[in-house]
Amino acid sequence: MRPGKCSRCDTDGYYTIHSINKVLSHLYRVIPLQDANQETDESVVEEGISEVGLERAKSAPASNHSDPVNRIFKIQSALTRLKFNLKHVKRLQVDVETELNRQLDSLKRVVEEADPPGALHMSLIESELEEITKKLLDLIGKVSVLHEGSRKKKTSPDDDQDSVLLLPDIPTNEEDLIGHAFFKDVKHKVQTLSSDSQTCLLSFAVFPENREINGTMLMYWWIGEGILPDKLKPEEAMKKILKEFMDRNLIEPLVDRRKRKPSSYKMTPFVHFSVVYIAKERGLFDLYNKDQKPSMKKSNLKKVCLVEGSSSQTDAKAKKMAPADIETVFNVSESYPDFIIKWFSSMKLLKVLYLGRWERNEREIEVDSRGLMKDLSAMRELRFLSFQGISTIMRISPSACKLPELVVLDLRGCYNLEKLPDDIHNLTNLVYLDLTGCDALESIPTNLTKLLNLEVLKGFVVADEREIACKLVYLKNLWKLRKLSVRVDRKGFGLKELIVAIDGFEELEKLKVLWGRVKPGSKKKLEDDEKERTFRSVNLESDEFHLPLSLRKLDLRRFPDNKLPVWLQPQNLINLKKLHLGSSRRLKALSDSLPKKPSNCSVKVLRLMCFQKLNVNWIELKEIYFPNLRLLEIYQCPRVTFSPCDRDGIWRAD
Repeated sequence: MRPGKCSRCDTDGYYTIHSINKVLSHLYRVIPLQDANQETDESVVEEGISEVGLERAKSAPASNHSDPVNRIFKIQSALTRLKFNLKHVKRLQVDVETELNRQLDSLKRVVEEADPPGALHMSLIESELEEITKKLLDLIGKVSVLHEGSRKKKTSPDDDQDSVLLLPDIPTNEEDLIGHAFFKDVKHKVQTLSSDSQTCLLSFAVFPENREINGTMLMYWWIGEGILPDKLKPEEAMKKILKEFMDRNLIEPLVDRRKRKPSSYKMTPFVHFSVVYIAKERGLFDLYNKDQKPSMKKSNLKKVCLVEGSSSQTDAKAKKMAPADIETVFNVSESYPDFIIKWFSSMKLLKVLYLGRWERNEREIEVDSRGLMKDLSAMRELRFLSFQGISTIMRISPSACKLPELVVLDLRGCYNLEKLPDDIHNLTNLVYLDLTGCDALESIPTNLTKLLNLEVLKGFVVADEREIACKLVYLKNLWKLRKLSVRVDRKGFGLKELIVAIDGFEELEKLKVLWGRVKPGSKKKLEDDEKERTFRSVNLESDEFHLPLSLRKLDLRRFPDNKLPVWLQPQNLINLKKLHLGSSRRLKALSDSLPKKPSNCSVKVLRLMCFQKLNVNWIELKEIYFPNLRLLEIYQCPRVTFSPCDRDGIWRAD
């Protein structure tokens, strides 16, 4: 047993936390700061190093901290939170102590290699500290789950919500937070952003720390707020803003080796704490009460966040909330937001109504759908409407089509939605219509083709042959359409029918088609469909077709064909950058015959999924068919041989 160490501390991690703090203190003193002009008072520095936290000298500007020093701040903050949480945990204590000792050994190695100052390159120190930080944050996550799950204490009548998590470890004394060097650093970075970018960053305050936040969801929201620049496409503007946040270490990308660029992001704890404070300070979001529990309040800038249990709060009453001037309603965690329906008729200035879920998980939201649709038409300024994941919606009423400013209609995951209104064409400013996951939807009204500003349509259905149903070929009237996803639930519609239908889509950049399960019909009907398909196939063979020249990404899954048509064979994909082919049980080859020389195929990203009979080797794939390939993913393709893919089925050139 180490000197001075009691048996109780052997298993609860306190002694090791103390030891890590001492090592951090030593490491802090030996790290050579990057900024040679930065002067520090060594005595003040040493006073700032304690088990409560590390703090730079008062004379040192927050913006000049080196990355390793920032990492030390993060580790110190993580240890403080972990020490607090351990008080409430009986399980996992041995695992915690083991992991803490492992990280203590890692820190000691860093100190040995970094002492004397300058002996170890700063980038190596940064890398080591980053890995230690991740391990400690993972440990906090495990401990916090047990801690929060066992909490039964209620602090006030407004907080009668056992399942709502506290905002972890924000100092109860605001002066402690404001005086922290890390907070000053974050605030300085925020202040150097443009006004709209600051609002974009502060919108992260409504989400929990370290949670996956999807870029598309953020883009929809920011479009609704009107804070994306007009000069760029919204997707490009969103990516540019998020890259700026990443470059400043304000957010982190969620790394997915299957993708060349990130699509989801997270905000680490201390940055999140700082952003929450700044957002409240500026009156943008007022999400947490004095006990740091989520609470529904209207901010000074007229934004309201719905949290779990909002309906039981006094502010849920229309007279108390005064909804007439609200501009944004965002559902953070409320599963039953029916109570706000009575606000609808008064919300004349509302721009954003995000009533659905924002998470990628399957959390269901239930609302009285009839009441929900009743007074939507009163929101004449509404730009973004999201019902994502609301399971009780079966129809969209005509009143929802009386929203002249609506730009984004998000119905993702409304799996019981059966019908769209025929007068959907009245949404004259609609640019984004997302029907992804609306599996009960059997047809699309023909009037959809009158939405001349529509640029993105996801979840279009090819199923119903009735005249009132919109056919895929009709969408060529949408001359701005650049992204399209289609679900095919009709027999007799294969790749040949697809290429004919999309002929003339001059602006189309991304196309995704999923063939679903065809509903069984009568024997005569099936025979007639097969005859019609055979007849059309014969007539199509003699024609020459090609993909739209603007198309850059093509995703085809479960297609019924047993061979690739000429226009889809690699040698003819001269403009396409990404190709995803999946789940064809009968496909055996990528072309009629193996080309004698490398093709001019421009595809850089290729995904092949569930081809049991596809026969091709790595040399043919990389050197002949796809010579520009940079990323390959293979899943359940046993006859694709000699590929250099790793155990996850992924190969990357970089």
